[in-house]
Amino acid sequence: MIKNYMEILVDEVFNEVKNIYSTCSCEQCISDIKSLALTNLPPVYFLSNVDEGEKKAFLLDRQRKISVLAKLAEAAELVCSKCSKDEKMREIL
Repeated sequence: MIKNYMEILVDEVFNEVKNIYSTCSCEQCISDIKSLALTNLPPVYFLSNVDEGEKKAFLLDRQRKISVLAKLAEAAELVCSKCSKDEKMREIL
């Protein structure tokens, strides 16, 4: 099965920081934040001959996590600034 490891990393970083920062907590906004961040990050796929250690190293790379955090923060600022209970982000864009 093909996996985009950037998606895994975005999920991990978001789950680590979601309680620290004040972001929208509705599922729609969370999905929009992750989607917007992923749009601004390169997809990462590994060849079948790459071992699990290299994949784990990708997920644990500190600089990469900081880059993902920055993109998540930018996305959260945009999404949460336009969020209200009556409007959906997709309708605003």
